[in-house]
Amino acid sequence: MAKYYVYLFLLCISAWRAYFLFKASTQSLRATEGGKGIHSFSPPGPLNRSLVVIGDQPDHLFYFVQISDLHISKYRSKGHTQHFLHFIQSILPNVNPSFVVVTGDLTDAKDSRKQTSQQYIEEWSMYRSAIEQGASDVRWYDLRGNHDCFDLPSWQSRANLYRTHGKSAAQIAHGEGVYGWEEKHPYGNYKFIAIDACPKKGPSRPLNFFGYLTSRTMDQLAHHVLSSSYNHTFMFSHYPTTTMVFGLGNVLQAYHPATQSLELELGDMKEHGLYRIVAIDHDLISFVDVQLPSSVLLRHSSHPIPLQDSAVVWPPPVEASPVILITHPKEAKFAIPSKEPLERMAKSTHLRFLVFSSTPPSELTVRLWINDMEHPSPAIYMGTHATNTTSAMPLWVAAWDPSHYHPNALHTLRIQVETPTHLQGQSTMQFRLDTKRENIRSGVGGWVIGSHMVTMVSLCFTLPSAPSNHYGHP
Repeated sequence: MAKYYVYLFLLCISAWRAYFLFKASTQSLRATEGGKGIHSFSPPGPLNRSLVVIGDQPDHLFYFVQISDLHISKYRSKGHTQHFLHFIQSILPNVNPSFVVVTGDLTDAKDSRKQTSQQYIEEWSMYRSAIEQGASDVRWYDLRGNHDCFDLPSWQSRANLYRTHGKSAAQIAHGEGVYGWEEKHPYGNYKFIAIDACPKKGPSRPLNFFGYLTSRTMDQLAHHVLSSSYNHTFMFSHYPTTTMVFGLGNVLQAYHPATQSLELELGDMKEHGLYRIVAIDHDLISFVDVQLPSSVLLRHSSHPIPLQDSAVVWPPPVEASPVILITHPKEAKFAIPSKEPLERMAKSTHLRFLVFSSTPPSELTVRLWINDMEHPSPAIYMGTHATNTTSAMPLWVAAWDPSHYHPNALHTLRIQVETPTHLQGQSTMQFRLDTKRENIRSGVGGWVIGSHMVTMVSLCFTLPSAPSNHYGHP
């Protein structure tokens, strides 16, 4: 019986410590006199809707990759580190994106029994070595998740291994939790903002599941958002804006009517092997979430941290099925009518899609169906190859006449790509030509994003709650 009292005592001590760190790390968020620290901002200017015909040329188009929740672990032999290495080894060369952004939980920071937490140098060394040795020619941006700030007394602490091993640590420190970059093209400028919402003092498990933004961080965020007018602005954070990683198990996707924007959570790399490709084609935003090949997901490794004398021991390359990202027409449920020139679809001349495969385009078999009828025009490869100054653009097109499709109806486009070895990729989406948006029907995830979950949860745990508009980005 005595040992149970010991366990209870240790649990109380751990809970008190986590609560103390939580309270200290969120001190700046508590109400102040005159409501200081609460800001409201106006959005940039209206979208340029000049008439541009969407045709068959590989222009007005670029794309990038997002991954999240790597959880590189010195104790887990399946998934985790191996998934990350397979992504770099077998996926990244075929996709060849403009850049990669990693949205937190770079390392696992848990012990072998998943009971206690701490930052392990082996996990951080693995992360940094994999990038430097396998993706040195790729623009790489990252930020922290809650696992990356377990048990941190401060940013300057030696325990903060992201500060010495994170790719974007210097930018986060300089920007006080926020940094950004721009993509400038002849057809427009695009802003990307990374938000580190980790507490300044990271509690231990299990109370490190909520992020926050201080008033100074909010000022930095506002500076990035309002610094100029952009065709589109993308914000990345580990924490969903209202839940701050509540852990419901659902991938959260929703449309915010107030801000007329999308919030799209990405599933994890550690177990599900997921990565996301996002394309901007004539200012229409499209994305596809892709899973690593099944052979990778089932594989175990005898070395959770495969480093030998600082050199990465890479897994053997695997051949993946073709990945298809339809960039035009735009998928109706993810349309943003106020921020995308959706009217361009009704005047377009070609369907457009990207195909990522290690097989040469001339050896691929491509078929298209609209509303279950095979499309009469053939798919033609119009892509470009990588040069010293540009990335590859694996663009395929097929001529079409949008006037053949009722503008007020929902239509289905299906594309299938097959390799000579019978590896097959398929993509299906629904579109409209009247610029209207379909409901996402995201169920629990949409409800969570639309609620003030942080306030409710903090009340349930009787922890002090900051004003809800401080959580996440506006």
